[in-house]
Amino acid sequence: MKFKKILAGMGAFIAPFIFAISVFAAKTDMVDVSGNNSDLSTGELVNMRNSYGVKALTVKISEGSTYVWKSNSHTQGAAQTIANAQTAGLYVNGYHYANFGTLAKAQDEANWAVQNAKADGLQVGAVLAVDVEADVFKQHSIAINDANIAAFNAIIQAAGYRTDIYCSASWVGVHLTVPDGTGWIAGYPKVVTTDRYTNSNGWQFSSVAQLDGVSGYFDVTQLYTNYYTAGTDKNAVISDSATTTITKVTKKTTKTGIAVDGVWIVNNPKVSTETTLALQKIYDMKWQDGKVSKPSSLVKVLQKHLGVTQDGYMGPKTIRAMQKKLGTPVDGKISSGYSNIVAAMQKKLNAGVKPF
Repeated sequence: MKFKKILAGMGAFIAPFIFAISVFAAKTDMVDVSGNNSDLSTGELVNMRNSYGVKALTVKISEGSTYVWKSNSHTQGAAQTIANAQTAGLYVNGYHYANFGTLAKAQDEANWAVQNAKADGLQVGAVLAVDVEADVFKQHSIAINDANIAAFNAIIQAAGYRTDIYCSASWVGVHLTVPDGTGWIAGYPKVVTTDRYTNSNGWQFSSVAQLDGVSGYFDVTQLYTNYYTAGTDKNAVISDSATTTITKVTKKTTKTGIAVDGVWIVNNPKVSTETTLALQKIYDMKWQDGKVSKPSSLVKVLQKHLGVTQDGYMGPKTIRAMQKKLGTPVDGKISSGYSNIVAAMQKKLNAGVKPF
């Protein structure tokens, strides 16, 4: 049986219409999700399995020492997502977004990850990967990072889970070591022309894959080993219906979404951004110029939905309310670089959902 593949290479001319042709395809063996994604029902996960050949779902469990993906008015949370995936017949794994820079912090975060993985129903024997991409790792040497990651993984293994390291391909050998034959490596080429990072467990080749029948954009991975399918042949037939190839348009002459880059400029009223424009459109604002003025009618609308004072200024109270609503860490700040809350908001916008 042929499993579904996301086509990431295009060679078509796009004018008023969109044309797409196949050049190379990477397989959608695994999808990973967090609170930034829309809720996934059992039926939607079965659709991923049957229509796209998805075999494994890897779910964000926790972050740092305090954050856990729990259910609220915005999201169904990790526990329900895991339960739905298990019912859908998928192999289920978890991951922890690491923020440690010391041995003690690594051990603290590992215990937090284990505590919540068990509470969420992640079965012993599943993979509980460490997600290494936070800026704190740039502040230390490879030797220190490797030692801290090893300490983290030791606690994960002692709890009965299997370990792996998720990171960007550009970080390997620069900020950490990923032993040959292991690792879950992220790299997003503009055009996929060949398999990459084949000496790893899997290659996350896109963070903006769209799957028919499921709203939003998804991180998708092509697996090279059976590690994330609990040792079962990853190419074994788990789908009970035929699958067909789909195309992915990579040239956005007709746009279907904005970049999920975690960046939103809100402190310069002269700068126009796609994120601001998308917010103005989804909230049906009179003025749609992509700019956040001071005060801002857009911010007032967001504040109204959040139930905070409507002064039109993006201050700490408003940002904290936004962070709570989207289930991201709460500190009342929007980072000048990558921001979790902005990325969560951008994914909601791409899914056609009002973030607040």
